[in-house]
Amino acid sequence: MQHALAYLNGELVPGDQAVLPVSDAGIVQGATVSETMRTFGHQLFRLDEHLERFTDSLAMVGFELDLDFAGLSGVCQDLVSHNSIAIDTENDLGLVLFATAGPYATYSGNVAGATETVPTVCAHTFPLPFELWDQVQTEGLHLVTPSVRQLPGTCIDPSIKHRSRLHYYLADREAKRIDSGARAVLLDDQGRLTETTAASLLLVRDNRILSPPSTSVLPSISVAVIAELAGQLDLEFIEQDLRPDDVVQADEALVASTPYCLAPVTRFNDRPVGSGRPGPISDRLLGAWDQLVGLDIRKQIREGAESRRGALVPLGEPGEQQA
Repeated sequence: MQHALAYLNGELVPGDQAVLPVSDAGIVQGATVSETMRTFGHQLFRLDEHLERFTDSLAMVGFELDLDFAGLSGVCQDLVSHNSIAIDTENDLGLVLFATAGPYATYSGNVAGATETVPTVCAHTFPLPFELWDQVQTEGLHLVTPSVRQLPGTCIDPSIKHRSRLHYYLADREAKRIDSGARAVLLDDQGRLTETTAASLLLVRDNRILSPPSTSVLPSISVAVIAELAGQLDLEFIEQDLRPDDVVQADEALVASTPYCLAPVTRFNDRPVGSGRPGPISDRLLGAWDQLVGLDIRKQIREGAESRRGALVPLGEPGEQQA
């Protein structure tokens, strides 16, 4: 069986050997910028756009890599080419690319100043976990506004895609105490909606798609795709400040994220959004996305979820050796 490889600091290594020292600043401080991509038909989707955002983040935090844009692109494509061999044609991969600030001087054991600190660079793939999204696609997501607020831009520029995410973890913990299936959507310090802990938020009202201003949230590759598709569907795409009351008044709400593209939001703070069911605009947008990538995304999620669940053999099934 073909084993997955990962890229770590200039080398291709077995995926389970791509490990970071406990003294890495990515672990000690969360000093990490990252990018998550996915394939369609085993080809990376919007690779250049993801790498542009990644290199912009690198520049903003001052990480200087030995790899240029073309080198990063080559690493990502080579990994997908190798690791896709182990999955069937109906499934796809996610790919994570990240860079940390490198060794943290206090804990590394190195003599301070004796060697130059070099960023850690890693890329790895994973089979897309479709079972996480099949129910959301059919029933919709419940979003909750927790007491935890989004980090202000004066702390970390929202255009940097980073992994300093303890506030996201705390926000989702609070949301799940309200509803185990809910996710948090964070407000800023002015009470405006920003984004969820793993996706961008969009509202639909009167055939207009409303998004928080791109200057106040992470510039989303998925939202950029939706803006393109909206133009094809004669839907207006507008950036404006959004508040919780806007969700209550919306016809529909949806979230957009690289792994599953988009999903409907049917409840907000335990109240129905619109009809309380996935709406027609979400359906049209996802249908247009199907056309863009040449496959039925919901079908892939549904069948992929069934396949992955079916691969789990319960303990004690005939043919399974017991220790």
